[in-house]
Formats: sequence, structure tokens, C-alpha cells
Amino acid sequence: MITPQVVQPRNIESELIKLWESLSKEKLRACLFNLMVVNQLSPRTSYIREIVQKVSEKYPCRVLFITVDSDTKKEGLTTAISVVGSGNIACDYIDIVASQSELGKVPFVILPHLVPDLPILMLWTEDPSIDHPLFTSLSKLAHRIIFDSESAASLLAFSQKVLSIKKSTDTADLNWARIEGWRDLITSLFHSGRDPNQIQYMHITYNARETEVFCHTKVQSFYLLAWVASCLGWKLQQASQACDFTFEGRSAKLEKTEWEELGSGMITAVYIETEDGVSFDMSRIHCEPHHVMIKTSSKEKCEMPYPFVLGKTATGQSLVKEIITKGTSTHYLNTLTAILALDRGGIC
Repeated sequence: MITPQVVQPRNIESELIKLWESLSKEKLRACLFNLMVVNQLSPRTSYIREIVQKVSEKYPCRVLFITVDSDTKKEGLTTAISVVGSGNIACDYIDIVASQSELGKVPFVILPHLVPDLPILMLWTEDPSIDHPLFTSLSKLAHRIIFDSESAASLLAFSQKVLSIKKSTDTADLNWARIEGWRDLITSLFHSGRDPNQIQYMHITYNARETEVFCHTKVQSFYLLAWVASCLGWKLQQASQACDFTFEGRSAKLEKTEWEELGSGMITAVYIETEDGVSFDMSRIHCEPHHVMIKTSSKEKCEMPYPFVLGKTATGQSLVKEIITKGTSTHYLNTLTAILALDRGGIC
């Protein structure tokens, strides 16, 4: 990424032209879509910038990165331009930093710089359940809003908010993408004639190691349990703060552990028991954390363990998955609906 160059808002396009003219022999300008990013200045900002840069290197797009600096004593709005890319393919990167008092100007700064006739995606990295002066105006511009439920203080409130806007625009979630491998794995277990309605117990272990960037570590395990419950029509009877769940004839538990070599909140193991005595023990391999070893057994036999590749948890990979996915996943919406029951006690 080239060092950002501070410019006046009215000069963004003209200065970008000059910048590209100076790079014409080195870089080829490309753009597949517009990507608006809204972020409150915090320790997470550098992480958000990193994943956006990774995505724009893989899929060239015009990035409009909006940073809200609520703590600054200097009120105002600053814009800067740069170029980001991998190899000789690159794209525009427009930075907008605004104080709280200047947020009303942001939509007017952004609008002239959205590339026409290309999709507009918005990565909303803040808690959508909390009113924000930019959300309504920018969401009207977006064809697809990608949330990060890691930012949600309450998963229940987050689910309610996302469900309330599902009809107006496509929605997605980074944590939903992060559990795709586990969803595929569980689905594969019941492709060979086994009946998933036989599941009577589920135990999910997750990495509870918190960092400056990730502190809501239960979300992914909650999503996986809610997804299974929604697919199989489980009706919740009781839930405890210790993450023990009782359904009609079913039960489940979420348990925490700590892995230094694995991302915070990532699921480390899933154990399933069925009514007919079959058990599936699925655990990440410590020396290869993106591989899961599957052990299947019953009262009569134990099958040979075999591995399943979840995919490496590379920085920005979850955002890539949600960018290339079209529409809103019905499974995701059903999962959020299930969370309205699972998390009504504010467990997550």
C-alpha cells in the first residue's frame, strides 16, 4: 500500500488521476465493486484495515474507509488517497476520518466517489443494535451489508437488529463465515443415510482466549448450536449462564478452553451423540489446527479416525467469503431467529 496522501475532499478524483498517472508504468487500475467500511477508532482499527487490505489485494475494489474519531479534541473531516494491490494490479483507497460533529458530512463526501454501475458493499464493524448517525444514510446506498457480530455487546440485540433489516438489503456476518467449515463437516456426517434427527446431545468447545481485538468469544459456538437447533426444529426449554441448554428430548453444552495458536472464539471441538448410541468426536489437531480428526463409534464398533480440512483461518478470509456470496443465507437468518430463544437470558 502506498503512503496515504492527504487531499481536500473536492480534489479526491483529480488527485487520484495524478497518482495513477505517476504509477501507469507500474500498476494496472482495477475495480470490481465499491467497499465502504465504517469503523470507530479503537485498537480494532488496525485489524480492520489489515483484513480490508487483504481483500482488496485479492479482489480489486474502490475502498472508502471511514474512521470515526469520537475522542479527538480537534473537530473536522480529513480525507486521504492511496493505492493498494498485489503485484501489478491495484485499486483506489480513499480514507475519511471524521470527528463526531462532522459525521453529517460523510455521506455527501462518499456519494460522488462511488463507482457507478458496480455493486456497493458495506462492512459495518460497529454494533448495529446501537444507534449510529451514519448507519441509516449509508445502508440505503449499500446492496449488501456485512456485519461483524464480534462488535455486538449483546448477541440477542444484534440478532433482532439484523432480522429487522433483512427485507431492505442483503446481509452477512463475518462470524457466520468463520464457522462454514464446521457446518460443512456436520452436514457431511449425515449424508450417508444417517438421520440428523437422532442427535440427542451436542458439546461444543471454543477458544476463550481474549485479545485486544476479540473479546466476545462465545459467538461462533453460539452460532453453530443455533444453526443445528434451527435446522432440526429444537425447542428450547431451559438455558443456564453456564451455557447448558435443554431442549425437548435434547441437550447441549458450550465449554471454553484456551489455544494460543488458534484465533480467539474459534471452535476447537464438537462432540455429538445420537439416540441409537453413535458418537462423533471431532477435534482440531494441535499441530495442524485447520485439520479436524473425526472419530466415530457405537456400542458395536469403532471406525478408523479420518481427517477433515476446515480451511486455514487466514486474515480476511471470512470477509472474502461474504463478499463473493450472493443474497442473504436463509440458514443464517434462521440461526439468528433461533438465537432469540437461546440467548434470551443474555448469556452471550
